[in-house]
Amino acid sequence: MRLSKRRAYEKTEEFKDLYRWRAGSEATISEYDRKTGVKHLRVRGFKAVRFCATLKAIGVNIFRATAVRKAINNDKTAHGGVLSAQMNAIFVFKEHFLMAWCKLRKILTPFDHGYEHMLIIAA
Repeated sequence: MRLSKRRAYEKTEEFKDLYRWRAGSEATISEYDRKTGVKHLRVRGFKAVRFCATLKAIGVNIFRATAVRKAINNDKTAHGGVLSAQMNAIFVFKEHFLMAWCKLRKILTPFDHGYEHMLIIAA
């Protein structure tokens, strides 16, 4: 009896309208994991995990923005144009990130007490 009521409710427009939001968010999380492997990070600790997960999310957003730009241009650019747009976005992000990282290091350097071996710097 309970199962038949549930199935009848699932066929209503109210249920479909509520459930479509969940389906969209599930797809986003699934894409996030498939593209980046966020569920299998090589770091431990809340700060490191948050940092890595944030960078991976930014990467997924860059790929999505590139796909939107490609759709807006109606595929007028060749495959190389799309790839170069992706690479350009990645390089711009990398440069902004490295500039912010260098500024942060300059700010924190006076407070450094010989812990240079603990910093991980990606160049």
